[in-house]
Amino acid sequence: MQQLIEAARIAMASIWAHKLRSFLTLLGVIIGVSVVIAVATLIEGANVYVDEKLAALGSGVFFVNKASVTNVGDFEKFLEQMRKNPNLDMQDVDALAEQTVMAEHVGALDGRSGEVRNDTELLQDVGIQGCTPNMIYMSQVTPEQGRYVNVFDQKNRRPAAFLGSEVSDALFPSVDPVGREVRIDGLTYTVVGVAKKMGTVLGQSQDNFVILPLSTYLKVYGARRSLTIYVKARPDVTLERAQDDIRTILRARHQRTFDESDDFAIVNDQAIADLAGQITGIVAAIAIPITLISLVVGGIVIMNIMLVVVTERTREIGIRKSLGARRNDILMQFLVEAVILSGTGGAIGVVVAYSTMKFVSYLSPIPAALPVFWSVLAVALSAGVGLFFGIYPAMKASKLDPIVALRAD
Repeated sequence: MQQLIEAARIAMASIWAHKLRSFLTLLGVIIGVSVVIAVATLIEGANVYVDEKLAALGSGVFFVNKASVTNVGDFEKFLEQMRKNPNLDMQDVDALAEQTVMAEHVGALDGRSGEVRNDTELLQDVGIQGCTPNMIYMSQVTPEQGRYVNVFDQKNRRPAAFLGSEVSDALFPSVDPVGREVRIDGLTYTVVGVAKKMGTVLGQSQDNFVILPLSTYLKVYGARRSLTIYVKARPDVTLERAQDDIRTILRARHQRTFDESDDFAIVNDQAIADLAGQITGIVAAIAIPITLISLVVGGIVIMNIMLVVVTERTREIGIRKSLGARRNDILMQFLVEAVILSGTGGAIGVVVAYSTMKFVSYLSPIPAALPVFWSVLAVALSAGVGLFFGIYPAMKASKLDPIVALRAD
C-alpha cells in the first residue's frame, strides 16, 4: 500500500508539473467519456420522460385496439392482426359498458386530421377527435373555459366542439371562444369549451386538437375505421381483473372459442413503457459500444505521451534504480500515472456530459437523468484503458539499464 501511495504522489507531481500536456492528453478520454455519458443520459431521460407521461394518464386505465405492437419484434404480427381482426365499433363499446362489472368507465375515441377555421383564420393539420363524454376521466384533457362534450351532445349528435388551447388562441386570440362558431372541414360547430394547455411531447404540440362528440364524428366521417376503446377500472379492482373481465366479454361477443387467440389487443401503460424500454435498449446496445471506441483513441494518445514521458525521465529512472528501486517500483510508478491520467479524464468527462445534457434539458422536454451505472462504468473503463495502454511504456521504463539511463542527458 505504501508503494502505491508513493507512486500516486510521484504521478500527481509529474502531471501537475506539465499541466497543459496533461490536459491535452486527457482531452481524448474526456471527449470519449462525454459522448458515452451524453448518449446514456439521453436514453435514461427518454425512459423517465415516458414513465412520467404514462403516469399522468392515471392508474387503472387501459385501452383496447384492433391490433397493437407491444414488442419490437411483433411488427409482422401487428400487420397480420390489422388485416384479419374485425374493427371495434360502438356496439362493442355499448356491450362492454353494459356487461362489465369491473370497470368504472368505458369510453371510445377515433381521430383524423383536418381543417379548422373561423371568418379570418384557417388552421390545417389539426387533430379532429371524436370522443365519448366520459373520456374526460381517462385522458389528460381538462376544461379551462366552458365545458367538455357531454351526454346530451352525444345522444343528439350535436355539432359541439371542444377546442385545444393552441386552436383557441389562433382562432380567438382576444375574445372568449365559448358560444362562437368554427368550421371544421366545411361544417359549422359551436364551441362549448377550451382545454387547459398541456404543452408538448417530444416536440409535438398536445394542444392542437378539436374534440367532437363521438356520435357526431361518426355521423360526419363514417365508421370505416376501428375505434380505440378506453377502460378505467373501478378503484377497488386490480388492473388485471378488469382486463380479464373486458377480455371475456369481447371474446364472447366475437364468438371466439377457447383454442382461438384474441382478435383484439389490450394494452396498458406498462406495455407501452416496456415497448419504449425495448426501443431505447436497442439504441443503447448499438450507440454506446460505438461511442466507446473513442476511448480506445484516447488510450492510444495516453500511450504515446507515456512513451515520451519515459524518454524524458530516463535519467530519473537511472537515479532511482541506482538508489535501489526495483523493476516493480518503476513499473508501478508509470502504470499509476497512466491510470490517474485516464481516470481523471473519465471523471471530468462525466461532469462535462451531465452539465451539457442538463443545459439541453432546459431547451427540450426530455429530462437529464444521470445514468449511475454507465457513469461508473465509463470512469472504470477509462481507467482500464489507461492501464492497458500504459503497460508498454511502463514495461519499457522498468527494463532500462541504470548505467545507460544515468548517461542520458
